[in-house]
Amino acid sequence: MKTVRSFLFVPAANEKLLLSSIKKSSDAVILDLEDGTHSLQRPVARERLTTFIACLKAADKLAAVRINSEWLTAVVDLQAAVIPGLDILVLPKVEHPRDVQIIAQMVSELETAKSMPAGHVRFLLQIESAAALPRLYEIAAASPRVMGMMLGSEDYSLDIGGLPTPDALLYPSMAVLTAARAARIQPIGFIASIAELGALEDFRAVIRRARELGFRGAVVVHPKFLDVVNECYTPTPDEIKRAQHVVNTFEAALARGEGAIKLDDAMIDKPVYHRALELLAQL
Repeated sequence: MKTVRSFLFVPAANEKLLLSSIKKSSDAVILDLEDGTHSLQRPVARERLTTFIACLKAADKLAAVRINSEWLTAVVDLQAAVIPGLDILVLPKVEHPRDVQIIAQMVSELETAKSMPAGHVRFLLQIESAAALPRLYEIAAASPRVMGMMLGSEDYSLDIGGLPTPDALLYPSMAVLTAARAARIQPIGFIASIAELGALEDFRAVIRRARELGFRGAVVVHPKFLDVVNECYTPTPDEIKRAQHVVNTFEAALARGEGAIKLDDAMIDKPVYHRALELLAQL
């Protein structure tokens, strides 16, 4: 799956917000059956998933659904959510690789039952507890369906008895990023509270830092942040030009038998070359 720059959370029972989200600039919309939907509204929200997912696909957006973590509720959510048009399931509060594997098996059976392409539905994993940290790589690598992993800043902070400050979120965020990179999936997130709805310029600085650290994409709860996320995770023309220049020059040097070269005022070797290739692969 191509890198997904931006995800927007929308309560799955809120038709007004859903219709509004279609016009926003997010790459993906997450229809939330978990915290964003009261338990009394979930039956109605599940019934509307077919219509809402069809609306998202008509708008050329990735359609995602966040299910609940309690197993009995998760099974009901899956039966409603795994339908033609669904691209991503968001799995909250993942603590063990078997959580991912059990859901993957259920999704495979539902895909077959509903005549969907096998393996089409991918997973975005949310890490929201201290118990998950020792197993992050195993969780990230638990299934070929996993496309990305992120830290749930609010629930994680609650679990450790802290506040979702940048200091408190730095270690778990980097642990999630490192495990995601090791498993060759997309590291999604930023080192700040997802619930903070401050100034755009402040958020731009947060996302730029996240990109520099290695994150690729962000989930937001308010559409005002989407353009900032898309901007920061879209290579600029100058970045593309520079990356292509690095690739062309280094490949020419390799053909001459050289392993490292000077380009302008920088040394170019394999790590720099591969970084340029990664940037070009985002196009």
